[in-house]
Amino acid sequence: MDTYKSYLQHPAGNVLTFEEALQIYNDMAAGIEQCRSEYKDEIVRDFLQKAAYYANVRAEWGLWSKEEKQEKDEYRTIRHNSFIDSLNILCRLLNKENIATPWREQLGNERKRIGDFACFTAYISGLNNR
Repeated sequence: MDTYKSYLQHPAGNVLTFEEALQIYNDMAAGIEQCRSEYKDEIVRDFLQKAAYYANVRAEWGLWSKEEKQEKDEYRTIRHNSFIDSLNILCRLLNKENIATPWREQLGNERKRIGDFACFTAYISGLNNR
């Protein structure tokens, strides 16, 4: 079974540590708290929902056969793109409200790293929903 240590040593590199993900998440949450937009709750809900959807696909990915992965790869990509879109929409909302979003630059644009953030977001959200 894989461990967090094996994730940190992933050959693809550019991993997002739990500590960095938590910092980004907390900085984003602080910005959301400042936001007064009437659309905030809807956009945040969409963001969290899409993180959970993508994290679920990624969690199951290692359990699927090669054939299942081929069959579901397009679905995984759609879920990933949808999460990225929701992240960018949230960032634009905060920017429109003149709320700084240095966390978005810190996260970067590398797809694997953003996918990692979706998993961390789903994890944090799941813990808070107990």
